[in-house]
Amino acid sequence: MADVGAEVANALHWDLAIPRHRVTAEVDAGVVTLHGIVERPYQRSHAEAIARRVSGVTGVKNEIAVRAAEDLRQPSLHR
Repeated sequence: MADVGAEVANALHWDLAIPRHRVTAEVDAGVVTLHGIVERPYQRSHAEAIARRVSGVTGVKNEIAVRAAEDLRQPSLHR
């Protein structure tokens, strides 16, 4: 049987709607917990749908936050 965590990570990585390196997944006994920050609400729900489709996943806890693009940028130095 394949590693469920690796399968979820791979599915998230290759989906173009999900920003790479901004969403991570932890798996415990088939339950996936999603963490990260995205810019749009559909990305949050889409990441959950992707995780649910992976064989061996029994549940998903979606803890992905949605933040505006301005909030995701590095803070600039203002004088």
